[in-house]
Amino acid sequence: MTTVELFPADIYNQKTIQQGHPPGWTNRAGGDYDLVVLGGGPAGLVAAITAAAGGHRVAMTEQRLTGGTCVNFGCTPSKALIRCARAVHDAGRGAEFGFRLDGPPRTDFGAVMERVRRMRSLSSAGDAVQAVEQAGVEVYLGHTRFTAPNLVAVDGQQLRFRKAVIATGADPLTLPIDGLTTGEYLTNESVFSLTELPLRLVVIGGGPLGCELAQAFRRLGSEVDLVSATEHLLPRDEPEAGELIRRRFEHEGLRLHLGFRAVRAGGGRLTVQGPGGTREVPYDALLLGTGRQANIEHLGLEAAGVRFGRDGVEVDEYLRSSNPDIYAAGDVAFPQKFTHAAMATARLCATNALDGANRRARELVIPHCTYTDPEVAQVGLTPRQAREEGIPIDEYRLELAKVERAFIDGEEEGFAAMYARRGSGEMVGATLVAAHAGEMISELTLAMTHKVPLEVLAETVHCYPTQAEVFQRIALEYAKTRKTAATDEASGRMNR
Repeated sequence: MTTVELFPADIYNQKTIQQGHPPGWTNRAGGDYDLVVLGGGPAGLVAAITAAAGGHRVAMTEQRLTGGTCVNFGCTPSKALIRCARAVHDAGRGAEFGFRLDGPPRTDFGAVMERVRRMRSLSSAGDAVQAVEQAGVEVYLGHTRFTAPNLVAVDGQQLRFRKAVIATGADPLTLPIDGLTTGEYLTNESVFSLTELPLRLVVIGGGPLGCELAQAFRRLGSEVDLVSATEHLLPRDEPEAGELIRRRFEHEGLRLHLGFRAVRAGGGRLTVQGPGGTREVPYDALLLGTGRQANIEHLGLEAAGVRFGRDGVEVDEYLRSSNPDIYAAGDVAFPQKFTHAAMATARLCATNALDGANRRARELVIPHCTYTDPEVAQVGLTPRQAREEGIPIDEYRLELAKVERAFIDGEEEGFAAMYARRGSGEMVGATLVAAHAGEMISELTLAMTHKVPLEVLAETVHCYPTQAEVFQRIALEYAKTRKTAATDEASGRMNR
């Protein structure tokens, strides 16, 4: 059986291991199952528990820790770190709110990381092996591989299935940087093993992972350089959002090297090349935050007749692979690599595979959020994507500086923009940059999922004062322009 270790070996990490991969766990002797799920992360857990709740016999296999990347190395520890960093930052703003400290806030990094590990252990309890077993799923721990189109082996045990779901997630993406070898850099996994604050941290990657951790470590006291091959931060989001985050980062003292590519590392120095020539960036720790790649190695996909490529398992619109009895969910197959997307696709896989639901993945409306400060959330199309797809849109927006609760809270930096199909109230996308954008974007996701027009949003009573009121105010402005347009049209007819 695979041995799992987390460092440092304190009580919280030991608790996480005990919950997610109990030492001494004995697998069953195998058998026949309605569904076998490969992977015990968010996608695997949801697929397995959904199927078990429907009365099916289900097995779930996991090589490392149940809960997967999200609970153990992603969402939970990173947000715990960000919360600590935000507390330090807010403490330094006391003069704005009428109090003063004797000096700048002092960070106890050891205590910060202990809290991160404690939060992880609390979060992993819900995904613990025993909790999954209690939900009616039979758990197998160990390496799993297909040995035939309807058969997998888990550390020597044979599991025959009627249907299967591959939910093995993704691993950190490495870069071919001259002089850089494994162990000389941090990833989203190893960074949470730190016990001492790096004095000089270099982060490679201007996407969500790189931006979130770069800002957090800067607020905790590190000198931070962020290197990105793209000329804009958060290149997949609306450019205006990335530009706002760039200004905030520079204001907080992060050094940005945008449009620069890392070419050499070693001896505590990173060589980068870009439009401004070559730069030498010193570091005490180097963090690779350049994304993730589908975890498909050593699964024996060929034996199962499952086609795969560079982006992972190839699936159709129902998330079914080239083997009609095998489906794939989450990061291993789906382009939107977010925990909530993994969970949503897992539900589709379970119900499509076992209940004949025949739901298409494109029916899902999936938002996403980058947890910088302010946060950047997006749902549906951006204006750039709408142009690429040939969809004409109208944009309606409001700066948060004009929203009372935002400036009362000192969180007026940001904006909300809602994109409607031209000439109608049908919303096709939205961008939100706000301190609590991740908490707010679900209202618009609900509206898009159920095709709620802006006219209805305008009539929906929102609590005052709240930052979420920004949506109603934008919708009211839309309704006013529509009323004006209708009046002008009627007047024109009368004049004719």
